[in-house]
Amino acid sequence: MWCGAVALLTAGASAALALAIAAPAQASGSVACVPRATTPQPGISEVSQTQVSDRLLELHLRSNAMQDVQSVYVLLPHGYAAGGGKRYPVLYLLHGALGGYKDWIDNGVEGVLGNAPYIVVMPDDGEDGSYSDWYGLPPGVSGPVPAWETYHLDELVPFIDANFPTLADRSHRFIAGLSSGGGGATKYAAERPGLFGAVGSFSGAVDTDLDYPSYAAISEALWNITLLPGYGPDAHCTWGDPATQRVVWRDNTATPMAENLRGTPLFLASGNGQPGPYDATAPYVDPTEAEVWSMNQQLVAALDADHIPHTDYFYGPGHHSWPYWLRDLRSFLAWLAPKVGAPVPVPSPFSYHTARQAFTAWGWSFTAHRAVIENTYLSGVSRAGLTVTGSGTLDVVTPPLFPPGRTYVLSGAGHAPSRIRAGRHGRLRFSVDLGPSHQSEQTSFGPGATSGWRRLTVRIRRR
Repeated sequence: MWCGAVALLTAGASAALALAIAAPAQASGSVACVPRATTPQPGISEVSQTQVSDRLLELHLRSNAMQDVQSVYVLLPHGYAAGGGKRYPVLYLLHGALGGYKDWIDNGVEGVLGNAPYIVVMPDDGEDGSYSDWYGLPPGVSGPVPAWETYHLDELVPFIDANFPTLADRSHRFIAGLSSGGGGATKYAAERPGLFGAVGSFSGAVDTDLDYPSYAAISEALWNITLLPGYGPDAHCTWGDPATQRVVWRDNTATPMAENLRGTPLFLASGNGQPGPYDATAPYVDPTEAEVWSMNQQLVAALDADHIPHTDYFYGPGHHSWPYWLRDLRSFLAWLAPKVGAPVPVPSPFSYHTARQAFTAWGWSFTAHRAVIENTYLSGVSRAGLTVTGSGTLDVVTPPLFPPGRTYVLSGAGHAPSRIRAGRHGRLRFSVDLGPSHQSEQTSFGPGATSGWRRLTVRIRRR
């Protein structure tokens, strides 16, 4: 969440960082958090709209998920005509930590975009939102628990499609971001496969589980900066205690979810922190970009292990700063151009895992009923069935893959074979019984982590 912060630190914030890292108790990750009591519920409406320039709109939107009014910039393409019958692709551009929704415009993005045909949406993520629905708040802190992910994906994306002449499909919807925004873009694509047709990450914080537990100490120290005046609310509970809610941390960063990115074109850019062509006045190693470099190498290793294609623009020397991010965006736009409107096939079968209770992937919808936070692991998902590992009960709704009204036999779902009928939209609905819910939150990951868990292979065949 924090990348971009070091590059923007004041002298006072730097001193706070040094003190925070030196504090053993804080570095241990022992963070008391009060979990959110309710799941964020989407609902959005426009409060007002300001014409900033000929092409730039500033929208003020009331977000039910955030329980406040959010501002967002929308940059319209040259020649845009709302009522002209033409529809446009959409590019979501995300800012970095300690930044805001105005950052891309303030740093010259219009010049980089040129005549690119996109409606460009630049939302806010607060000073330290981490593109996440927060786990909770520290004791004694009141107010709504931020729900940035629900706001961005379940409110803002549908709002833009409903109120602008967009081409509202995956082959025309794209997302990219810098620093923590690059982490957010890759995480959003991993959490919601099929929502975006391509993803760009520029110096992205794509592996906040890197080198656990040492990284958690650095992250906690950087979050302490948010306690300083002007830097926003205390963010320690964004993902909970890194020592006890590691499953939540891993569920909010791309590298542990690399398998979910199969089928999504990826563009990854990063320097290595050494002084580069834009750093003549700063001849030192930038620790933020050096850390980002390590994160990106971890993501690449995870993608390669799963044989998932990706395009890398790892240019070597370069700091964590705007000249590189604007250059990255130019390269990304050139890479993206031939993909606009091109068919994006759904991988079949596909694998996916998440610790969310309700989730979607490639048109499939799932709801897990269990008592603790843990991953649901899916593999071999296709119209012929799927394999599920987990506990409790998993409700499944398929995409519209089946002729409406036709009957199918479901077997292997933890109960006797049953007959199910495709609904009028061609979807099947059924539940998988994975046995009693586990009673302890998941703390083990990697090979052998699910030893002893129930694993069922569900078959769907025509009657």
